[in-house]
Amino acid sequence: MALAFASRRGDPLRGRALGASLVAISTVAALALVAGAVRLLPWFFDPGVPLGVAAPFARGVALLALEAAVLLGWPLGWAAACARAVESGEARVYALLGEPPLRTAARLAPQGAALAGLLSLVSFLGGREATAPGRIAGELIAAGRAACVGAPRPTTFDVPFVGATWLCAPGAAPRFLAEAPVGRALVSASDARVTGDLRRIDLDDARLALASGVDVHVRALTVRGLPPWTHASSLAPWARALLVASSGASASVLAVLLLLARRVRDGRDGMARALALGAAGPLAALGALRAFERMDVRPGWFVLVPLASSVAVLVVAAADVLWRLPRKSTAASNE
Repeated sequence: MALAFASRRGDPLRGRALGASLVAISTVAALALVAGAVRLLPWFFDPGVPLGVAAPFARGVALLALEAAVLLGWPLGWAAACARAVESGEARVYALLGEPPLRTAARLAPQGAALAGLLSLVSFLGGREATAPGRIAGELIAAGRAACVGAPRPTTFDVPFVGATWLCAPGAAPRFLAEAPVGRALVSASDARVTGDLRRIDLDDARLALASGVDVHVRALTVRGLPPWTHASSLAPWARALLVASSGASASVLAVLLLLARRVRDGRDGMARALALGAAGPLAALGALRAFERMDVRPGWFVLVPLASSVAVLVVAAADVLWRLPRKSTAASNE
């Protein structure tokens, strides 16, 4: 009967949840992309950095921003929709018709699958960059060399993130110039390649200018065992996609169930409480994911990311319940 009632009314909860999720995702994505653009602005306005050189790094920043936007916007949208259903009395109508919160939440399953698929795709693409940050560095170096080849006059092109410069001159082969990774020396080469984990660099036609005044020229130079410029994630892209999507799904479903189970109005701060409940899981998941990547832990530790998401939602819900408990008066009577 409850499902028939929802069908006659066009299931306002499902439409409201989708609309709120899209608005939340768009808002968070816009804010995250603006924050990322601020980081990239010095490169885009630097005449020594061609747009094509900064593009690979901009792609990585955009993927991380979109991953955070979907992961955070999905639970926020569902939580906002359920809070509105509670405030309008729709949740109580479903309860009076005998529909438990779990069945009400099940009607959101189709759009939940679509949002989980979108989150998985974005996370998978971002995971490819995270597991091999050297891929971006290699693209930056290649893009700088390509821009250098077509330079109409002598100039230099900086390579962001790598800390190197391409020396360009018409009619001459480009030269890659950087500070040597070992010793106080400058190294130049006709080309450079880095590995995915950034622990090795291969240089062609390399020349080293040592601080002692000695110059060394070799046809090929390979330097291994370098300290990584950034941390490569130990989590495979497909595993990252699965864990991030699971974290978003668990946070969203838990928020819906907890809000619908209450079925009573929260007053003026009801929406704020709902949004706090929706944001708790994604923020905990992102924090755990970033922490594990920085600590370079084994892949098995990453299974705690969805667990951290669920626990955070439950902790916020429990804190909200404790806050609502009536407080005993602390006034003491003098008898």
